[in-house]
Amino acid sequence: MRILLPLLSALALACGAPLATAATATTTSSVNVRAGPAKSFPTVTWLLGSTTVTVEGCLPDWQWCDVIAGRDRGWVHARYLSHRLDGTVVTIRRGGAELGLPKTEFQLGPYWDAHFQNQTWYGRKAYWQRRWDQRPPPRSAN
Repeated sequence: MRILLPLLSALALACGAPLATAATATTTSSVNVRAGPAKSFPTVTWLLGSTTVTVEGCLPDWQWCDVIAGRDRGWVHARYLSHRLDGTVVTIRRGGAELGLPKTEFQLGPYWDAHFQNQTWYGRKAYWQRRWDQRPPPRSAN
């Protein structure tokens, strides 16, 4: 693996493909990190205001973002995350696509399998999957 990563990086540069860079954001206040993009999901951890996190991606409507804070990973509502845009600090919820952050989708099964197998609530994954599948459709932006 040590040899493969530099090789892939060199190949991407040679082909003119940009390498992905980690985006960071700062929590605007103390906030819960959730196991999914909804307030009803279990809490993974709690972060203090002004904590720097790595943003792995945000849902296409810019309401929730998948973040990493130290060894913890989960979802934070985008109104509690700020990012710099042209020297100004804006919340991700307000800045949306202009911030150039990656978009992502949420699939409970693969996400939980990859990140939460050691959590006590992981054993109820089927329950949480049913809740997620039965959620009401998102409200329109009109």
